[in-house]
Amino acid sequence: MASFPVLSTGVVGQYPMAKGVSYNVEVIRFMDGSDQRYLTRGKPLRRWLIKLDQLTEAELGQLEQFFESAQGNFGSFEFPDPFSGANIPNCRVANPYLLTEYAATGSGSVALMVEESSV
Repeated sequence: MASFPVLSTGVVGQYPMAKGVSYNVEVIRFMDGSDQRYLTRGKPLRRWLIKLDQLTEAELGQLEQFFESAQGNFGSFEFPDPFSGANIPNCRVANPYLLTEYAATGSGSVALMVEESSV
């Protein structure tokens, strides 16, 4: 299984970094206007917002190549959780595109959302 690329500094992301949890909930609405909610998946899924600034051209190229090899948001990979240090299997890029910006010669930035997959 592929693994998310690590920067030349040895980390996955830069601060500030956001982490969230999502639950899959089904809602049934009744005729009287009330509703009932229940979990359709027992396990909450984690997601991370990765914003990387001041990357070298080599690091930008490495991330772009990783995105292409993962087939955008279709492929799964192992993601090293920057908060706990644990390797999370079956993750994918949530965005169907990779937002890269080349700010200056040899410097750029990337923003992407990584989420744990339920499959």
